[in-house]
Order: sequence, then C-alpha cells, then structure tokens
Amino acid sequence: MILGVHASVRRGLLPALDEAGAQSCAVLQVLPYPRHQAPSDEDLAAFRAARAASGVKTLLVHSRFVPNPASSDAALRARSVVHFANELRLCAALGGDAYVIHAGAYSPDSDVEKGVRLFADTVRRAVETSRFPGTVLLENVPGGGRRMGGTFEELARLQDAVRPFVPNLGACLDTAHAWAAGYDLSTAEAALKFVARAHRLLGPDAIRAFHLNDSRALLGSHRESHEHWGRGRLGLEGLKVLLEREEFADTPAILETPKEPGADAANLAVVRALAPEQAK
Repeated sequence: MILGVHASVRRGLLPALDEAGAQSCAVLQVLPYPRHQAPSDEDLAAFRAARAASGVKTLLVHSRFVPNPASSDAALRARSVVHFANELRLCAALGGDAYVIHAGAYSPDSDVEKGVRLFADTVRRAVETSRFPGTVLLENVPGGGRRMGGTFEELARLQDAVRPFVPNLGACLDTAHAWAAGYDLSTAEAALKFVARAHRLLGPDAIRAFHLNDSRALLGSHRESHEHWGRGRLGLEGLKVLLEREEFADTPAILETPKEPGADAANLAVVRALAPEQAK
C-alpha cells in the first residue's frame, strides 16, 4: 500500500499539503474546503500548482457532508444533490483522483431497498449536474440502524445501483468501520477471510483505497471510535496481512487516526514498520 494521512484544511488547503510532505506521504486525503469557506479560483489554482511540485501523487477528496442523500423527503434530497454536485466540482478543480462518500441512512418510513434506489438517484443527478468525469469511492460504515453500507452485501447493492451513472466506481474500506460492523480483523486468518469476502462480494478490482484505523469500539458495536494503531482492539497481526497483500501494493491507504501532536508520525511509523517494502 501507499500510505498517507487525512490532513486538516482548517487553516486552508495549502497547509494540508505541507502536512503530508512533513510525513513523506505520497498520498493525501482532504475535505474539499474549510468549513463555511469556499475556495476561490485562485486558491484552487495555487493548490494544484503546489501539489504538482510536491511529493503527493494521489489525492483523495472526502465528502465533507452530503445531507440525506437517501432521504424520502424530496426537498432534502434536492439539497443533497446541490451540495454533492458542488463537492464533485471542487474535487475536479483540486485535481482529486477520487471522491469518497458514505451512502447515509434511509428514512424512518422507508427501507434499504428504497434507500439504495434514492441514493443512486441522488448520485446520478449530482454527477450529471456537475459533469464529474472522475472516480467515486463508496466507503463502508459502522452500520447499525438505518445506515447503509455497513456490510459488504449492502455495499455491493449500492455499487450495482450507482455503477450505471458512474462507470469509474470503486470502494474505500475503513478498517475501524469494518470492525464496528462486525468484521473481525484482529488475526491473520480473520484478515484473509475479510479480504476474500470483499473480493467475492464487491469484485476483485473494486477496492481502490483503504482507511487504516484502529478502533476503541467493541467488535460489532456499530460505534465510530477511531484509535491510534497498537492502542485499539484490532491489533497489528491482521493489519500486517492487509499491508502485505500483493493486489494492494499500489492502493492508497489513508490514516484517519486521532489528531494529537506527533500522532501522525507515530502511527505512520507503526504501520510502515510492519511492511516496510509494501508500505511506501
């Protein structure tokens, strides 16, 4: 895998590049804009130029927040289309190589089948509005309740529904989310089963990115609780298996571990030490 970090854009887009460079990361993930502050054309051009001169070869843009993309409320879904389309435009303007999104939850009076259909329609309308030509990655979630995409089966249904509108579609697998959804990754055997199941249900070429996170949550608890590597419940044995998989040698892998002083460097050191040849 090619390792990177999720860098904050709170101080702007350019400092995020500096953050990745300070950790010698060839991949970077950012939100498309600082909160309540849309980047200007000049900001976007400066970011593209700085990235071209940096060591960041792959840029993932993670959705900041797409409200209610699977809602049964037509007005809420229409606002989601506008928001989603704007973020897709920004992803393209930043030179992003892929846009990462969660499917969200279906409405209380709805069900998974209808939620999948409405989410796919939201994606279609946003892609058509923005004329986005790039890659969209559907991320797995901790699951539970009405949240869609916690299981590989649900993620596969979402992929099948969206693919007609986004030919260049893939999956981004978050290890902490998978653990919270009930997928054991704590041993080599469990991690091998996890990969085999993902390939079988999502497709052998579907996994285009990873979010590598340990977790404080209990297995199957459906709780979002990222932790530093080696201090959570996943352990390092299963992580080593993922890092050593040949098919993931060039796959971007983003650490979204808690942001504390020196934490990114420490987490990257732990992960790089497990597979120094594969983890670049």
